[in-house]
Amino acid sequence: MKSVTDSSFPADVLQAEGPVVIKFEARWCQPCKAMTPTLDAIEKELAGKVTFVKADVEHCVAATQRFKVGQVPALVAVKDGIVTSMKTGAAPKQEILKWVDLAFPGLRD
Repeated sequence: MKSVTDSSFPADVLQAEGPVVIKFEARWCQPCKAMTPTLDAIEKELAGKVTFVKADVEHCVAATQRFKVGQVPALVAVKDGIVTSMKTGAAPKQEILKWVDLAFPGLRD
């Protein structure tokens, strides 16, 4: 999962071709760390369909404020520069996949 910064955010997320899931996280957040293997597995499963990136809230302050992230971990689904869905808190793989399906209808068909 590629790390983004405030400076790379427009190109990596807002101008990206296709859907993007941003994982907002923090180094000190244990649930964020616990979710990493799950999101890595989902990223592999959806390769070529969704781009996954991670944003450290301490290094992506502008992006964190832009999306009003107040709790980590937070997942934000973006397509064509527009937020389609947001989810906070750690979750198991099947719950995240259901959320992705709702955020990007028809993606896994």
